[in-house]
Amino acid sequence: MNPSLLFSRLILVAVIGLVYSNTFLNSFHFDDLPSILEKPWIRGLDKIPLFLNKESLFLRPLVILSFNINYAISEFEVWSYHLFNIMLHALATLLVYQLARKVLTFLEDFSHQKSLGVLPFFAAMVFALHPLNTQSVTYISSRSSVMVTVFYLSALILFFGGFKKWKQTGQKGWAYFIGSGIFFFLGGLSKEIIVTFPAMLFIFHFYFISREAPKAWVATYAKWIFLLAIPLLTFVGYKQFVAGGLLSASSAHLKPSTWFLTQTSVVPFEYFRKMLFPFNMNIDIDFPVLNNWLQPTHWLGVVALGIIIYFWIRISTRVSETFEIERRFVGFGMAWILLTLLPTSSFIPLLDVAVEHRTYLPMVGLVFLMAGGFSYARKILPARKLIQYCAVLILIFFSLGVMVRNQDWKDEVTLWSDAKKKSPNLVRPYNNVGEAYDELGQYDDAIAEFKGALKLNPNYFFGLNNLGNIYGKQRKLPEAIDYFKRALKQKPDYSPAHYNIARAFHLTGRRQEAAESYRKSIKSNPYFEQAFYNLAFLAMELSLFDEALENFEKFLSMQPNHSKAHFGAGNALMMKGQLDLALTEYRKSAQLDPSFAFPYLNIANIQMQTKNIPAAIENFEKALSINPSMPAVHLSLGMVYHQFQRNTEKALVHLKESLRLAPNQQRAGSILSLIQELENKQPT
Repeated sequence: MNPSLLFSRLILVAVIGLVYSNTFLNSFHFDDLPSILEKPWIRGLDKIPLFLNKESLFLRPLVILSFNINYAISEFEVWSYHLFNIMLHALATLLVYQLARKVLTFLEDFSHQKSLGVLPFFAAMVFALHPLNTQSVTYISSRSSVMVTVFYLSALILFFGGFKKWKQTGQKGWAYFIGSGIFFFLGGLSKEIIVTFPAMLFIFHFYFISREAPKAWVATYAKWIFLLAIPLLTFVGYKQFVAGGLLSASSAHLKPSTWFLTQTSVVPFEYFRKMLFPFNMNIDIDFPVLNNWLQPTHWLGVVALGIIIYFWIRISTRVSETFEIERRFVGFGMAWILLTLLPTSSFIPLLDVAVEHRTYLPMVGLVFLMAGGFSYARKILPARKLIQYCAVLILIFFSLGVMVRNQDWKDEVTLWSDAKKKSPNLVRPYNNVGEAYDELGQYDDAIAEFKGALKLNPNYFFGLNNLGNIYGKQRKLPEAIDYFKRALKQKPDYSPAHYNIARAFHLTGRRQEAAESYRKSIKSNPYFEQAFYNLAFLAMELSLFDEALENFEKFLSMQPNHSKAHFGAGNALMMKGQLDLALTEYRKSAQLDPSFAFPYLNIANIQMQTKNIPAAIENFEKALSINPSMPAVHLSLGMVYHQFQRNTEKALVHLKESLRLAPNQQRAGSILSLIQELENKQPT
């Protein structure tokens, strides 16, 4: 490899490592909780079959697989998740560099100026350091945006590598095309926006390979342009008729026409603005929903977008011998941005109107636009050195912006406090700051935040449930139950509220109502582990041993190494009389947690039932070696030594210790009488 190319790549990786080095200890955030911490299928490579089903193609299985790899490395220690994201961003940056270099090889007939060689490096540096990319890189759950970009760029580079070989040698380079197809498929397993890739092949061809005028190019490739719609139509058809409907991703309850009108403003005033002026980054953007096509003020976005499209068309159709490379760079960059924003900014409503991580793939277009503009400025302005200094200054400001923004992502309090400051009229930042304070045990601060959210929206069921949860922790159970009921009135299938009210019912002695609420919680969320666990033990209290065992089994399918769940399953089996199976569960429980004494106690009790006295004594002794302060175990051992071993000395030791540890136990009088009887029988 050319040493200068190697050095350039090392610089790109180094600067990314430097500016993102302050993210390694940043906590999990927001969607990380349901997507990573609460999903059983990411807990090791052996859990992969849990998410492989007929709908798994739309679960982004490669992203889930990457979380499995992280868990295998560091479980829920966050550093490996951030390292993975940073490495993916570095790889995407290197691919941007490679793509820009390949573009210049296709444009060699326009200019052989060596000065153009800096454009790929500048483009890659902008991509590496642009603050708008921080959400995709620092926010672990946004990994899908980075992964699909890696596959998108890889597929594009390979496809046109094969195309160039075909044109130069006559050999079709099938290895390149097959490799491109594989990366396209992998991109589809990462995020659905890969669907724009076939159209991007034509855009790339128009700007960097074709030398025809636009009308002639369209006439030449019209039938192929028509064929590119086939993958898109296939995706739409599958989504509509097999995978739950084209608009099923929407939880915003917006009409497609409303979404489209709103996006005509989001694209120029939110996405383009932050691409060119990357300030005021925000995880929860307060962008107004526009729903009235007849209101002239709602047309500002249409006008702005129309102006952008007008300049794009003018740049793309006006030949310039002096600035042809720059023109094609800028035109391609604008086309890339507009095309890759289409899946999220057209007609399909999504949960949030504007989200920064949706711009990660479109940012590739921005860096081509900026590289073209940079080269143009160097040619027309006399102060060439000044242009270069300005470029360096921009990159420095970008670097500082990334490092400062990463500090906002330090933890949930810093992130959502920042969002609350920037979006004071949204309820979600208040709620999420409250949840962060709740996790820290700062209940008064949490209550203030939840009440702030409810002041903005009294029917906000997240806030109602969370406020009830705080009151539950403070043992203000009537108030807690009232808030849970209000939350469920707003959203009857809200699983956390069913779970929380079940806990409150249980604490107030309403066990039947608690069990029913746990069942509703599980019905709404079939992966609610703690609900399975709590319901299993509650079913034991209600003597519903089959239901208890069923819930222990479901919980253990998600957390197979949970010692106390195995112990509970052993209890259910013992109550059903299945002693051999119960012994298996108790031994598994003891193996998983050597500091847990109760499995040995119950093993010993079963062995007493089967008259295996020596083994029972051994397990009673193991229980006491772990926890010597168990009066019931001392009592059992004392009785065993008295009745079966005729060992008065050991019997007395354990009987006296049982009485010392629990002098007011129910059988204290009979134990004392037995101690006196045994002492009288001892030789003096």
